[in-house]
Amino acid sequence: MADILQNLYQEYKNAISNNYNAIAQFESAFRLVSYAIAGRFEDSTIISELLYSASNLLILFNDAIIKKASGILPKVSASQERLQSLVTVLEYVGVFIEITAQRLYGDVGKWVAITVLQIAKSICRFLLFVKHNVGIQAVPPLAPIDREAILKQAVVQKQSDQVNNNQGKTQTATNGPIPSVTFTLKRSGKVMRSMATAPPMNLRDWKLPQLPSVSSPVLKENCKPTKLSRSQVWGECIYIFKPLIHLTSLYIYGTSSFKPWLLSSGLDVSSLYLIGDTAALNRQEQAELRRRSLMLVMYLLRSPFYDRYTKIKLLGILKGLSDTIPGVSLVLGPLMDYLPIWQKIYFYTWST
Repeated sequence: MADILQNLYQEYKNAISNNYNAIAQFESAFRLVSYAIAGRFEDSTIISELLYSASNLLILFNDAIIKKASGILPKVSASQERLQSLVTVLEYVGVFIEITAQRLYGDVGKWVAITVLQIAKSICRFLLFVKHNVGIQAVPPLAPIDREAILKQAVVQKQSDQVNNNQGKTQTATNGPIPSVTFTLKRSGKVMRSMATAPPMNLRDWKLPQLPSVSSPVLKENCKPTKLSRSQVWGECIYIFKPLIHLTSLYIYGTSSFKPWLLSSGLDVSSLYLIGDTAALNRQEQAELRRRSLMLVMYLLRSPFYDRYTKIKLLGILKGLSDTIPGVSLVLGPLMDYLPIWQKIYFYTWST
């Protein structure tokens, strides 16, 4: 039985690596179904979130297979990989767990589930920050990868290794240095092919030979975390523990009070201010800080500000567009119907 399962898993891995475009289409279709059924019937929210969470977990699983098969991404410790995977999974299933807990155990079960999830995520993020020095952490830590670029880079890396191995064997056999494939003219700087390494006349294409390059955006994007200054460390710590501070303020002041809203927004702004200039950060960290800056707009959609100020104006705009532009009501109608449900779910609006 174990051999059968092992063979099936191996076939599945081969299918993922060889048919990543078809697999991506299947994953997208899976997610579209979750969007289509949201708010359509009783219990549709739970089913929709179950499908959405399952699609995200499937993408995460398939990405892990492709990354392992490529073998070119930077290696991290097993504990770091486990922590990042755990935080990513919790991000993906948070809404589903919240809805299910509320359905089974009421509001008390909902807030207990939210608190447990946020504590677990904050602890894991803090361990990643302190123990593994991951720097500015993305949300989620393991984002979907560019599968095509990674697999192409794996092929290039394999070809490069083969070229290096062949050159090493040739050098060993001849007991002498290998002639350079090209050389550069001193006065003009023009690159020319070496006659010693030129192919036979009937195979020449008169183009300069090119060895496969191993540098690509895939590798450049996976650079080492930036060493943070003291103020940047404090800024990231504020961001890590902000969800717990916000939950505590909700417990003290209630969900209808503006104090938790003001406290959370102040912590977000303070975190960005302390992190400061992003010029010294790598590209991934800069993208994460841009995302955090854009997420400040979400405070317009977070209660109680949304209930008192944004709701009437937003629904008026959506209704106006739906009534004046033909066909738009097919999209905006379900959106307006789902907004009240969306507002009641904590992880939709306050996940980070």
